[in-house]
Amino acid sequence: MSSGGSKDSKTDSTASSQQVVVGDVTKPGGLTPIKSAQDKRSYRVVELPTNKLQVVLIHDPETDKAAAAMDVNVGHFSDPDMTPGLAHFLEHMLFLGTTKYPDENSYSAYLNSHGGHSNAYTSMENTNYYFDVTHPHLEGALDRFAQFFTSPLFTPSATDREMNAVHNENAKNLQCMYFIYFFWSCVPS
Repeated sequence: MSSGGSKDSKTDSTASSQQVVVGDVTKPGGLTPIKSAQDKRSYRVVELPTNKLQVVLIHDPETDKAAAAMDVNVGHFSDPDMTPGLAHFLEHMLFLGTTKYPDENSYSAYLNSHGGHSNAYTSMENTNYYFDVTHPHLEGALDRFAQFFTSPLFTPSATDREMNAVHNENAKNLQCMYFIYFFWSCVPS
């Protein structure tokens, strides 16, 4: 998460008693962010006590937005043989309503109205969700974002629509892959 402003990350009360602080870097379990000498941002790594989730906090007083990302260690390689595309489908579904914010457009409307945007991608081993928003609206955006992972709705109408969307995306990608394969196989060496 990146945030501007003047809050000193070393005084954040969310720090766990099991963390070791070295300068502006907190190391649960020995995890240390690597940064160049030219990088003026400050970093903290914290582990949430309730679920052991590791979080990297990045403070950059020069940025005009705050941002967050969640990387889930599940991607295409985790799809069951009988359900290819499941990880990508779930990536789509998490954006479309939660118990606390049931309107399918609630998250994007909140971000859009506060100068932000979001996106996600599914790779072979990971799925990554991310957003940015103006600083004063980070807490509201984080609340909506967190609901994706605790109480998504998976409504029947969104399920049908997103199954088709993922299928169409896959068909388009396969066409492109076939074209690339054909093109490169025809290029003289």
